[in-house]
Parts: sequence; C-alpha cells; structure tokens
Amino acid sequence: MILPKGEAVYENLRTSFVDLNSFLQSLKEDDFTGYVQLSFWDYEGVLFLEAGEIVNAIEEAQGRIRGGEEAVENIILKSRQKDGRINVYRLTPEMVTILASTTMEEAIYKDLSTEFTSLNKLIEKLSKEKHSGYIDITLSDNRGRGIIFLQEGEIVEAMMSGEGGGGLYGKEMLGKIVDDAQKMGATFNVYRAGLLEKGTERTEIAQTLDLQGTIEVMQEVMEKIEDLVDSLTTRKGSFRDGFRRAQVEKSEDYPFLDPFVAEFEYEDGEIKFWAKVPVEEFVRGIRDCIDLTLERIPVKIPKDELYARINSALQPIIEKYRERIEDLGLKSIMPEVLGP
Repeated sequence: MILPKGEAVYENLRTSFVDLNSFLQSLKEDDFTGYVQLSFWDYEGVLFLEAGEIVNAIEEAQGRIRGGEEAVENIILKSRQKDGRINVYRLTPEMVTILASTTMEEAIYKDLSTEFTSLNKLIEKLSKEKHSGYIDITLSDNRGRGIIFLQEGEIVEAMMSGEGGGGLYGKEMLGKIVDDAQKMGATFNVYRAGLLEKGTERTEIAQTLDLQGTIEVMQEVMEKIEDLVDSLTTRKGSFRDGFRRAQVEKSEDYPFLDPFVAEFEYEDGEIKFWAKVPVEEFVRGIRDCIDLTLERIPVKIPKDELYARINSALQPIIEKYRERIEDLGLKSIMPEVLGP
C-alpha cells in the first residue's frame, strides 16, 4: 500500500504502548487531518481522518483488501496486538478526500498499457477533464510502481517505489515516473475520487469506533466486578453463571444477549461481540444483566454495600477511561457502577 508521506507527526510507535482508541481521541481533539497507519509484518491498516473524524479506512492482509466500517473495526482490534508499529502523517484535506474516497473504488480505466497508451497524453486528458483521483502505474516485470494524484485536474502529489520497497515522494517525481514508464513499459489503472458521504457511511464508521471503545471499557468493568463478586461468594464462577442466566432473561429486551443467537459472549474477562447495535443499547443490556446478577448473587453483605465496594474497586478503571466514559455517556447509563 503506497501512500503519500505528508508531514510525519509520529513514527514507529509500538502497539504495546499505545491505546489506539485513546490515541484517536487525542487526534480528534487536535482536529487532525491525515492518516494513521498500523503495520505488522503481514498486515497493514490505514485510518483516514478529516478534522479528527474517521472518514474511511482500508486494510490489507494476505492479499485481501477491505475498506469502510469493517476495516475500521478490524484495525482497532488488530492494534491491541503486540509487535505492531503506528505511524501518523498529516495531509491536506484535499489529499485525504482523494485517498479516502478512492480506496475501494473500481478503476474507470483498467489495465492500460504503454504499448497502446501514452502516459503523458493520459495525464493531459485527465487534466482537461478536471479529474480528481489517481493513476496507479506498475512497471513491467514488477520493477517498480508509481502513483500520480490529481485534484480537479491538477497534479498534487507523485510517488515512486522500486523493487526493493521504499519510496520517493514529491511532484518532482512526475518526470521520472513518465520516463521510466516509457523506457521500461508499464500498465496503469485510473481511479476516480467519489463523493464522500457525510451522512450514513460516516455515521456508521463513527458508531463502530464508539462501540469498540465501549467494549474495551465494559470488559474491564465486568472483569473487575466478576473478581470482586467471586471473592465474596463460596464458588469461583458465581458471577459468570449468574450473568449467563440474566442474559437469557433479558434477551427479549436485548436480542443480541440471547446465547442461542451467539452475538455476545463474555469469558475470562473478554467480551466478544458480533452484532450491530447503538452504544446505548449495548450498555443498557450489559447494565441490566449486571443488576439482575447482583440482585440474586448470594453474598452476606447488603446490596448497597456491594455496589459501594464495586464502585470503589472500579475507580482505577474510571480514572483510566475518564474522557471516554464521559464522551460516550456511560456514567449516566450506569450511575451506580460508574458514578459519582
């Protein structure tokens, strides 16, 4: 995946030490425009941001490319693994628009060859047509690759990479790309930047990010409650078993909790969730199951004291995720647990 470098903001951050959700929140507060690149030896994911908001994403793994909401979710999950690197590059809003709106587009001209098509004439044609998008050029025998970005017919960036990887960036590379394509032979595809939907698609991407952030908080909350409750009962697993019974009872109100549907699973301090529901509905479902579990759990202390102990035990988690809890409105949904 070749992308313009732009201005390096952060490079080679290790995933072991970066919480990507919190990191993205800080970029949002800074109105950052550019992209966040997540790299492993067999994986690459890119989140495109405009004024701090994720507008699109793309990931490439094992030769397969995905984009949109699915890519956002996968990138967030992948970032929790060790041995990855995170790079952040600032770009102009125009460049982000081009990149974000062409990542999964079909080529409008495909597999053109220098044998029949002049790259120079193609660029002239696209310039006259006020084309926004890019030309993806592959030199013969895979000896290199080039990309030329256009905005309203103007060339705004050009890049080249050789057989050994690495890249050269800048509009001054245009002449070399054209010369190499002519001398060595090349094929090229032309992509048009579509209009980025500011409605449904962006909303779905934002909701996916919010849900991932919520799951991360809630699984730590549940694990802490489970540890405390089990320590007050005579049997380890009391909370887990009670929660599963509560899931069944609450599944009419929250279908994603139905164990037979298998969209929600909590085991060993980890939540696995495969449904698409609003954050508030997800949290309310978990809250109602926790409340029902605590109501029935056989402990020798009053329920008010049990909730007080839970709240006290959760304070480090509340402090750790304070901004996220406030931004997502989790405290208002679960005041007894996440308050005051």
